[in-house]
Amino acid sequence: MKEKTWPNRSDGFRFTAFQLSKPIDREGKIKLSRLSKFSSKPLSSPTDGPDFSALPFDILTKIAASFNFPNLIAASLVCRSWRDALRPLREAMLLLRHGKRFKHGRGGVRRNLEKALDSFLKGAARGSTLAMVDAGLIYWERGLKEEAIALYLKAAVLGDPAGQCNLGISYLHGQPPNHKEAVKWLHRASVGGHVRAQYQLALCVHQGLGVDRDLHQAARWYLKAAEGGYVRAMYNASLCYTFGEGLSHSRRQASKWMKRAADRGHSKAQFEHGLALFSEGEMMKAVVYLELATRSGETAATHVKNVILQQLSATSRDRAMLLADNWRALPSSR
Repeated sequence: MKEKTWPNRSDGFRFTAFQLSKPIDREGKIKLSRLSKFSSKPLSSPTDGPDFSALPFDILTKIAASFNFPNLIAASLVCRSWRDALRPLREAMLLLRHGKRFKHGRGGVRRNLEKALDSFLKGAARGSTLAMVDAGLIYWERGLKEEAIALYLKAAVLGDPAGQCNLGISYLHGQPPNHKEAVKWLHRASVGGHVRAQYQLALCVHQGLGVDRDLHQAARWYLKAAEGGYVRAMYNASLCYTFGEGLSHSRRQASKWMKRAADRGHSKAQFEHGLALFSEGEMMKAVVYLELATRSGETAATHVKNVILQQLSATSRDRAMLLADNWRALPSSR
């Protein structure tokens, strides 16, 4: 799915938990809450409380559908009832791992998407939303969008943020697109902390797709996704600070987010950060970023880089190229 980074100028834009333990007084006696004084049913023992083992299996499996492996194991250790109820999801997690080995050609096996899809579908049938999303991705890549959307929807309804995000993006790319449904699911995933969804939601709000255009809300979601490590959002957050769109104009903040995006491999950010360094007289650093941008396809960076290279000594030119050759992008959420 190809993502837009910033609205084009031609588009009309400038660019409760409950307490498990009970309080104990100095004598070791359990204190009753104020509400217990009015209860007609006295506590039979200090250990009385919610009986989680009585939670219906279907509700428990829905709650745990999006659990990762460590959380699933922890939940399985709560009691025998939970262990038995979560057995299908533990099996699904093993199938998920098996499928990923075939999908990526890891663990001594050759890459085989058919076997990967088969494992993911078996995991999905056992209730794992993680397997549903992975199976949906393979279907989407094969052009089987209806099958993919059906799996994304199932995962999304069960509360999986990745499923909600992918479902929202699927609606954006539909023929015709369904912007209102897209925004609904992207918002749910964004509230759940999914950084790609936050970025996509920001784009929708910025452009007024499926929701009223709101530069302040768009900038808020760009910044949220940027803070979560999403590179495209870092670049857009920098532009918001640069032009004062949705955020107060700040050269310092704009420079900070542009550099962070550049250091994580965003080619346009590398170009613009290189230009900023050139204007500040940091010739060596400017050449490195402009060279990186050129290698990533930003042809406009080539001319500026060549102009600067003519002003450097042979030793400095060689040093700059060596730094570019050894450069590695910092980790990010992409």
